[in-house]
Amino acid sequence: MNKKSNQEMTDLAKGSMMVLYRRLASYLKPYKWRFAFGIIFGALYGVVNGVMVLVINWVTNVVFGSSKSLDDFEKIKSKVTGEDFEQARESFKIVEEVLQKNSESVSVFNTEILLVALLIPTIMVARGLCGYLNAYYMLWCSLRILSDIRVELYRRLMGQSLDYFNQRKGGEIMQTVFNQTRLAQETLTTASSDIVKQPIAIFSAVAAIFYIDWKFALCALVLFPLCILPVILASKKVRKSGGKEEEQAEKMMVVMQEAISGIQVVKSHSREEHEVDKFVVANSKMMTFIMRWRKAMEIVSPLVEVVASFGVGAALVYCSFFPGSGGPGKFLALNAGLVLLYPPAKTMSRISVLLQKSLAATAKVFKMMDRTPSVIDQEKATEINECNGEILFQEVSHSYGDESYAVEDINFTVESGKNYALVGESGAGKSTLFSLILRFYDPTKGNVKIDGTDIREISQSSLRDNIGVVNQSTFLFHDTILENIRYGKLDAADEEVIEAAKMAHAHEFIEAQPNGYQSVVGDKGDKLSGGQKQRISIARAILRDAPILLLDEATSALDSRSEKVIQDAIKKLSSGKTTIAIAHRLSTILSADKIVVMENGRVTAIGGHQELLKNSLVYKKLYDMQFGQGMKSSNDYDL
Repeated sequence: MNKKSNQEMTDLAKGSMMVLYRRLASYLKPYKWRFAFGIIFGALYGVVNGVMVLVINWVTNVVFGSSKSLDDFEKIKSKVTGEDFEQARESFKIVEEVLQKNSESVSVFNTEILLVALLIPTIMVARGLCGYLNAYYMLWCSLRILSDIRVELYRRLMGQSLDYFNQRKGGEIMQTVFNQTRLAQETLTTASSDIVKQPIAIFSAVAAIFYIDWKFALCALVLFPLCILPVILASKKVRKSGGKEEEQAEKMMVVMQEAISGIQVVKSHSREEHEVDKFVVANSKMMTFIMRWRKAMEIVSPLVEVVASFGVGAALVYCSFFPGSGGPGKFLALNAGLVLLYPPAKTMSRISVLLQKSLAATAKVFKMMDRTPSVIDQEKATEINECNGEILFQEVSHSYGDESYAVEDINFTVESGKNYALVGESGAGKSTLFSLILRFYDPTKGNVKIDGTDIREISQSSLRDNIGVVNQSTFLFHDTILENIRYGKLDAADEEVIEAAKMAHAHEFIEAQPNGYQSVVGDKGDKLSGGQKQRISIARAILRDAPILLLDEATSALDSRSEKVIQDAIKKLSSGKTTIAIAHRLSTILSADKIVVMENGRVTAIGGHQELLKNSLVYKKLYDMQFGQGMKSSNDYDL
């Protein structure tokens, strides 16, 4: 990673606002024209605010101006007395007739007055239309940006290595993907729209007020800068409390996810109330932090209104001392300007507060998105075109991060097309070898090779496409039986799925289900028995038809009759394929071509069954323990 990238990552870790916003802005590129339309209509909305003030001033003066002029003329005429009045009588009469005529024409309904009066609703329609189009385009962009962020984050998440998921809580991951991406998206679209629309609305209203009466504007807006102070004070508190709220939301999600996933354990131990109590604690803490940042945010608007009210009061005092001229239109327009000015001012005051809250969520989304998997493909990773299935462990040692090795100095070859078995007590390292073959982890030392090629030189997808796996702990998706089996080969026809089920001795019980192959298995397959789930898993591996098979005690959950049938199916399936089985029951691997005996992470012996009985003390103890001999000497062995 170059110097610039390192600096960006450092800034991102610190929550640099500019770095985060630049990252977010990159998601706008595919939708830049719609976003631009949204910004334009938002700007027009703001401009119409100022135009509204001027229109109110003009329309009001047109409608009421002549009546006021007649009243003013009567007041002036009453102050003229004596000879001055007699001399000006004829002139007064002419002026009074003109004003009277104008006043009567205003009082009588006519088309001109109607058209002038319609200007106000016309401006309101234009204002509403601009506001609607601004909201529509911003919502359109917002939903697509949210989708893009979530999809990219989920794709990056699926690309993480297995160790990442072993170290993280599922609830925290789901909270980040679902909720914090939404906060990140709101930061971009909502803030971008208001940062353009609201300042223009404020500027246009202020400009109109200054145009009508600049002295009045100065009196009304003299305290306006003080509105910034409550925003500054609240922002820091909101950012801190908002981050804490997200942390508690994650904890609540973890509690809920774990309780639902482990509901059988919860029920069997009668711990329902205990789980509820844990949820209540997490929920209460989250509510506390929500109240903290909401209080800080909600206090901003009243403070802005209080400061603004002093400005309005100062303006009214100015009007009482300096009434000036302009008629009722001027008074109404100036007050309308103030009314239209402060809503966008309050919105602007909340934007900064909301941005502070979403900052922590945005940083966390990009932190998860930017994490480099511990296992990555080389730049020129190869694809497997044809796999013979020979596997070589060459001086392999692996540690999961602590000082001790899970497996150490592993050196042996699994011959192509042969059936191998791994035996040993729990913790001997059998599952670790499976994980290394699948390249869930890269070995700390040494190499794992397939057909002579280091698997680190092969792309992960190509490697795993050539490996079929049946785990001891079977996982089924909340879907139909048909789709669960088809997961092994996504483009398989229904007939292929059914044939695989028959080979796995699953067809009979599947047909007995209410909807046959279309029956939904429930969460993690809970509607099926352990043996039934295992057979579906085996059918999935059979359908995959990979040249390498990894069987983690594939028949462990089957009854004796089904076990024999499955063993026959696996024997047919493994013909010409490389098969490695982890054996907990030695009866299942007695016919293996080679048995690899492991103890404390090392391979202690390799050979056939009879050979190992003679030459391997570890294997003999395992055999005696399971077949009823030497039980007293093998109590320490836990398979």
